[in-house]
Amino acid sequence: MEYTDVNNISFWDITSVIKYISEHLFSFILFILVFIIIYIIDHISNINAIVYGSPSIIPGLSNNNSQSKDQIKLLKKRSKSNK
Repeated sequence: MEYTDVNNISFWDITSVIKYISEHLFSFILFILVFIIIYIIDHISNINAIVYGSPSIIPGLSNNNSQSKDQIKLLKKRSKSNK
């Protein structure tokens, strides 16, 4: 790969732009890969927000498993003590 002076590139001449891109192809692939990774992470974040943002199936119980398990244990203790 030879050194290209950026000051000598004319952005109005399409052949010089194509030549510059072909000489730095690996850098442009990495640049495009950054946007693909950002898109994938944003998509996963949206899915996560949908899953954990949905209302609970049983009213009064939260979606958090540890809290719901604690609440179920408390309800079992109360029902046993009432008998």
